[in-house]
Amino acid sequence: MEIKEVIKTVGMQVLTNGGIVRGINNWDTTFLPKKTRKHQATHTQGHYFLMRFDCDPATQKIVRDTLGVDPRMIKFSVVKMGKGKLEDISRVKGDAEWFQ
Repeated sequence: MEIKEVIKTVGMQVLTNGGIVRGINNWDTTFLPKKTRKHQATHTQGHYFLMRFDCDPATQKIVRDTLGVDPRMIKFSVVKMGKGKLEDISRVKGDAEWFQ
């Protein structure tokens, strides 16, 4: 399965650069909100996953650059989940309740 390789690649980048992977949620394959054209193909479905990780800005750039050039990725987002304090970050759960 291609998604496992993508997750493994990103997770290893975070870990080898001193970051922490806090959780991975597989949301499975579902329809995209609209047709998306990427890598000379039109996509109507995608495999969604959520990876919670902590890392420094340099590692985050490596992750974003890697996902940006990976032909298996249609779209991705990296979102800051707390204000940089452990107590703020620890309150954020890995589940996406709106998706269930």
